[in-house]
Amino acid sequence: MSSDAMDPRSRQLESLYARQASAWLEALRHPGPGDEAGFVRWLKESPRNVRDFLLMLSLDRALCEIDAGRLRDIDALIAQAGEARAAPAALERGSAPSPGPRRGLRPPMVSVAAGWRRASAIAAGTLLAVAGGWAWISHSRLAWTRYETAVGEQRTFELQDGSVVYLNTHSRLAVRFDGHTRDVRLQQGEALFRVHHDTSHPFRVYTDDAIVQAVGTQFDVYRREDGTDVSVIEGRVKLVPSSVPISLPPAPPGAVPVAPAAREAPSRLLGASEQAHVSHAGSVSIHEVQSVTDTVAWRERRLVFNDRRLDQIVSEFNRYRTSPIRLEGAGVSDRVFTGVFDADDADSLIEVLARDPALAIDKSPEGVVVRLK
Repeated sequence: MSSDAMDPRSRQLESLYARQASAWLEALRHPGPGDEAGFVRWLKESPRNVRDFLLMLSLDRALCEIDAGRLRDIDALIAQAGEARAAPAALERGSAPSPGPRRGLRPPMVSVAAGWRRASAIAAGTLLAVAGGWAWISHSRLAWTRYETAVGEQRTFELQDGSVVYLNTHSRLAVRFDGHTRDVRLQQGEALFRVHHDTSHPFRVYTDDAIVQAVGTQFDVYRREDGTDVSVIEGRVKLVPSSVPISLPPAPPGAVPVAPAAREAPSRLLGASEQAHVSHAGSVSIHEVQSVTDTVAWRERRLVFNDRRLDQIVSEFNRYRTSPIRLEGAGVSDRVFTGVFDADDADSLIEVLARDPALAIDKSPEGVVVRLK
């Protein structure tokens, strides 16, 4: 899309992405402690970052080649710009200057050439590592593309329309765009969607319990054992509690396909800071979220619980653990707790539970068992 055809918001976003890539380009000329690790994290946030950095690097190199010998006086070129229109054409034809004393404004690049080669290699390697985010380029627009995370893993993907998906731990989804709609099938787990506004191509997320249609917004969808939670961070979504009426991607091995419902339920509108729970039976309960940031605290690997039952808390922690916490005995699941925890530090939860005089904690190599005394 040309810059003339972009809307103002898209132009602002493109400008922001370009400035970020340019800032990293400058930072890597003389990298400091932690810059390389920060650079890799930034590249992995989105395939767009890899693309923009490689483009910025190519432009930088091209500018270096224009006057590699630093023979041209930049002030003289500016003064002649109104008259010497042929100068750019001469450069385009490849009239390379001969070596000589350096002049002009650009500093020598020899001292950072090795750094550029390393930055290029990092960017190229990261491009391969996040190639799943570019799957649209090599697949048909009508094909389903799958994304998934392992236990404890979180990933970020940018879709072909500019929308961004943040996929939480142990989650799986499939995406398909065609000429009319943008369809996402959340097959397992949780995802946060930041949707690019496009009224001509509805963006819909499907679970077995609900259809969630975005209206230029950010929202979180979580498939739980007892239904689907939908939390709106900003904007609005339209919620329809019914099964998926579209052609789904093949079910994963061993999964039991869910038959589409024979009815169409009325839609509901959800606004910012509202959360809905849709049960398997189709009932909908809506309430206002006290802190919208708590809903997506998992992006910072924080787990926030406000008067939550212990079985719900343990279930969340186990999504990040290979050795599970288990609850045994009647009544232990119903105990209620409030707290903020590090998702990667289950010991912090165990320490809190150990202070409850009604609970007994048994630890073993196979995991942790919590029961009433």
